[in-house]
Amino acid sequence: MPAERRSAEEIRREIQAERDQLADALADLRAGVGERRRLAGAAAGAVTAGLAVRALVRLVRHRTRP
Repeated sequence: MPAERRSAEEIRREIQAERDQLADALADLRAGVGERRRLAGAAAGAVTAGLAVRALVRLVRHRTRP
């Protein structure tokens, strides 16, 4: 099988295309991580709010008992 001969310019273009693809993939990854952090923060806030409401309901029930 003969070796494929590529010019230096072709190799440079291929390397640049791979760099561009890598930069796009990294940007997508960073965006995904940021989104996941926001979702985790929102979930933690919802759990905290739920626990606070539960504690308040217990307190109100305890105080209104005869």
